[in-house]
Amino acid sequence: MQNREASRCTLSGVSALALAAASATVPGQAWAQDAAAEEADTGGLNVIVVTAQKRTEDLQDVPVSLQVLGGEALAEQGVANFEDYVGLLPSVSFAGQGPGNSQVFMRGISSGGDGNKSGSSPSVAVYLDDQPVTSIGRVLDVHMYDISRVEAVAGPQGTLYGAGSQAGTLRIITNEPLLGSFEGGMDASLSTTHKGEESYSVEGFVNVPLGDNAALRVVGWHVYDGGYIDNIPATFTFTAQNVTVDNAPYVEENFNTEKNTGARAALKIELDDSWSATAKLMHQRQKTNGVWDHDPDDVGDLQVERFFEDKGKDQWTQAALTVEGEVGGLQLTYAGSYLDREVDYDVDYSAYSEYSAYIPYYTCYSTGSLDFSTCTDPREQFDSDDTYEVMTHEFRVQNDEANRLRFIAGLFYQKAEHDYLNIWHIPSIPPERSVNANPQLSGYPDDAYFVTDQLRTEKELAGFGEVSFDITEQLTATGGIRVFQTKSSIVGAVGTLFSGSPLVDVASKESGEVYKFNLSYEPNPDLLLYATYSEGFRAGGNNRTQTSNIPGVYKSDLITNYEIGWKATLAGGDVRWNGSIFNMDWDDIQITRFDPAESFLGLTANVGKARSRGIETDLAAYLGGGLQINAAASYIDATLRSDYVRNLSTGNVDAPSGTRLPDVPKFKFAGSARYEFALGSNDAFVQASYQHVGSRWNDLFVARRQLQGSYDIVNLSAGVDFERFSVSAFLNNAFDERAELNRNAATYDERITTNRPRTIGIRLGARF
Repeated sequence: MQNREASRCTLSGVSALALAAASATVPGQAWAQDAAAEEADTGGLNVIVVTAQKRTEDLQDVPVSLQVLGGEALAEQGVANFEDYVGLLPSVSFAGQGPGNSQVFMRGISSGGDGNKSGSSPSVAVYLDDQPVTSIGRVLDVHMYDISRVEAVAGPQGTLYGAGSQAGTLRIITNEPLLGSFEGGMDASLSTTHKGEESYSVEGFVNVPLGDNAALRVVGWHVYDGGYIDNIPATFTFTAQNVTVDNAPYVEENFNTEKNTGARAALKIELDDSWSATAKLMHQRQKTNGVWDHDPDDVGDLQVERFFEDKGKDQWTQAALTVEGEVGGLQLTYAGSYLDREVDYDVDYSAYSEYSAYIPYYTCYSTGSLDFSTCTDPREQFDSDDTYEVMTHEFRVQNDEANRLRFIAGLFYQKAEHDYLNIWHIPSIPPERSVNANPQLSGYPDDAYFVTDQLRTEKELAGFGEVSFDITEQLTATGGIRVFQTKSSIVGAVGTLFSGSPLVDVASKESGEVYKFNLSYEPNPDLLLYATYSEGFRAGGNNRTQTSNIPGVYKSDLITNYEIGWKATLAGGDVRWNGSIFNMDWDDIQITRFDPAESFLGLTANVGKARSRGIETDLAAYLGGGLQINAAASYIDATLRSDYVRNLSTGNVDAPSGTRLPDVPKFKFAGSARYEFALGSNDAFVQASYQHVGSRWNDLFVARRQLQGSYDIVNLSAGVDFERFSVSAFLNNAFDERAELNRNAATYDERITTNRPRTIGIRLGARF
């Protein structure tokens, strides 16, 4: 067996660590790789290398709750996108409405009000390599090919990761170039979906040495996901206008399709024996048509009725540079990144026109008053054009991890700009009803009745540090702090013809600090016990207007986390069992809500308290003879600890103390079993995986929320590896489950986002 003391020796060299990181697998989700075949044959699980604490460490030595999906595990599970990998992480949940249109939550921290571009930021930070790429309501949906690993760091990570890492941090880490090694590969797949059409993918990578001190790694992919939801023929009569319309121009079978094309290049250069530089450039373009939700109760299974075109495009480019070196026994790292993202999408918004009391003022207005005998077609379409620019710089210094007193300290700066133009179109309205008829608004399309044209800027400047001291050979104490200053501003315009003050120019700033304390105890090399106190914050911001109940500025909200955990290696290295028990108190909750009695804009306020308690655990067991099982689970009880009152004037309680927080299943489980065996002179495998997600509410408001049903997904696969060529077959969603990934909380449009139906396919791979 390779115990943890031996692991430390094995991992002492930086180059060895980098190589191990490129091939790391994960407890609860992965099994032995070719590089670790000898270790697996003799018993024991291979070492998992992580960088969650900005050091390269063995997972079993890191006293935090951390689940990892290694590159091999991602490939074996067929993980291609955000929805795929989140399903394998027990502490993570999400609410999504299709590719690139999801909100992510960890450890139950959700108010149900996130997603408004002018409202509160997410409570989970998402990183691509060293750059935070967090965005409101639209998680960056990175295509998961040639990825080193995904790290889910549960609980507040405020000291090392700053604003947004309030409930946890998701890190997607791409493979770096390998010096002195040529390798490459290609993969392709073809599949067909029950009640849908065919899908395919073509992917490839190559790693090329450039002399002795440099290497280039290039990755490319093109993926087409066929549709499985039908937009069926329909007519609709709008009650107020007494206008009947049909959707004939937009009728289409299997209309929810996605194309994802991208490439990534990374160049690594060893400048000398002490310094190296790695530059990365990644581009991805994701195009979608249709919607990913259906209306099984009112229309039919995998069917909807849409009266305008639904389409989207999400393309982004990230450039990054990392420089690492050593001076006087200290390790120095600079990491800088720039992300440019453009998201454009059109959505059929006609259902809103039936229920809104405002629409007749644009479609039934004549000679200065409402005239329902002159109504025009009230169908509308929502058009969003968004540009995100994120620039980050981080410099940190740390000493050798072998020292009894260890430290890491750094400076961090981020500037994030979100420029968004949202237009609500009603093609039939006359020019005098257009938003351009407002003297303070002009230059918009003639059929626009409402616009949001704003630039939101967020800045963070912070200094951070952590110090660890080995009190004894078995007992270690760690303390950390982050001192930060955040600035937020919104400028632009929002409103309609009737808006008296449509121009917006608001700004605020805030400063503070968060802390972390940790005590870890290692009674023997195979067991680590720890206790943690940590804080995480979400930056405050600005409301575009203020009322008697809601101020113009909302402040940061804070999570205080108390946690105990363990990491155990058992049965001579054949079993790995990790877990944690936590209690998180959430104070001054930021809740963004639209209340027409308060304002025609969505506003954010600090209200109330909540608490999330739970346990999360994962297990990996090598049973010998080529069989390994893996399991990961969480139980989370997240509830309000005080009454939530949206309208202070009425005092009505919208969600009483004890109300379960939305979007969070109490129980979540993911398990898999993989059996590898010899088939003649070749290697073969069979694999089964199972996911269970418990029921969860779709909103915080008790009067209108609905319970989303639990669901269970089973995936099966089998294949043969012919040394340099492999072939496998897969059956995903074997029992054709209709998962409720998200139920729209808006009463006028209660469609349900669902998963892909049963899909059968084949994968081919080649390595050279």
